[in-house]
Amino acid sequence: MALSKLQLSQLLSTYGAMLTQKQREIVAMYCDCDCTLSEVASEQGISRQAVRDTVVKAEKTLTTLENELHIAQLARDLLVAVEEENYARVTQIAKKFVGKE
Repeated sequence: MALSKLQLSQLLSTYGAMLTQKQREIVAMYCDCDCTLSEVASEQGISRQAVRDTVVKAEKTLTTLENELHIAQLARDLLVAVEEENYARVTQIAKKFVGKE
């Protein structure tokens, strides 16, 4: 598992609908609830290895989506620009997102 739990959670928020319900549940428990693999396994009634395999597979799917679409990065960039009140940058990011740049 190459991503931190925070990074994985952010990708889950953006692309979670692309995972199965079971994958979403397991990754959410692991990342958002900060459960260990063993705790998730116990709660889900599956092996620790099955939880790990699910998290790794979901991470690969979410990472692939982000590498292709860059939506999570655009959202982070937009948030920073808004927090800095850099509205020219907000406009630039919005244009990039809709492909008008």
